[in-house]
Amino acid sequence: MREDDLIQRFLDHELTPDERVAFLRAVDADPSLRRQWLNLEMVVAEAARLPRIAPSARFISQLKERTRPKPSLWAVLWASATRPRMLNWNLAQAIAAACVVLVAVGALIRLVPERIVDTPVPAGSIQTISSEAAEPKVLVRLVFVQPDARSVSVAGDFNGWNPARTTLKRADGGIWTVTLLLKPGRYEYMFVVDGTHWIADPLATEEIGDGFGSRNAVLDVEI
Repeated sequence: MREDDLIQRFLDHELTPDERVAFLRAVDADPSLRRQWLNLEMVVAEAARLPRIAPSARFISQLKERTRPKPSLWAVLWASATRPRMLNWNLAQAIAAACVVLVAVGALIRLVPERIVDTPVPAGSIQTISSEAAEPKVLVRLVFVQPDARSVSVAGDFNGWNPARTTLKRADGGIWTVTLLLKPGRYEYMFVVDGTHWIADPLATEEIGDGFGSRNAVLDVEI
C-alpha cells in the first residue's frame, strides 16, 4: 500500500487497531512519513475549523426544480391533446394586447444598466486582519500510545506546564491524540498518564534534561 493511501486510511479511521499501532511505529522510524502525516493532519484540522454555510432558500428551490423528474414526451403530448380549449375572438381584446406588447417593447428599449456601487471597507477591519496575519500559528498533532491508561494529558511550555489545561482523546487501539495551535518556536513537554506518571513523548525526535533527573520531549514548531 502506498504511503498516501496508508495515511488517508489512518485519518479516516479505516485501519484496525493493530494496523494503527504499526502505522505509528512506522511514523516514529521514518521522519519523511511523519512530516507528511502531520501536514495532512493540519489540513484536516483546519478544514474542521471552517464555517459551515447554510444554502439559501433560493438555491434549495432551484435544486429541487432541476432534480424534479421531467414528464415523458408521450405524457406531454397526451396532456396537450386532451386539454380542453376555448377559442374566443374579440377585436377589442386583440387591440389591447397589441398595445401592451408595444408598451413592453418601449420599456425594454429605455432600460438603463444598473450601476455597480463599490462598498468601502472600514479601515478598522483591514487593520484587524493585518494584525491577525502578523501572528501565524501552526496546528500540531500529538499522538501517544498507551492502551492501559485511563487518562492522558500533556504539560509543557505552551500551557504553563499545567496538564489539566490540555487533555488527550482516546481512539481505537489505545491511541491518545490532541491537536494544538502553537506559534512557531521551540517547546518542551511531557505526557501525564492517569494524573501521576510523567512520561516523555517516545515519538519526539529530541529530548533534553529538565535539571531534576528527568528528560523532556522537545517540539520544534516551524512554518
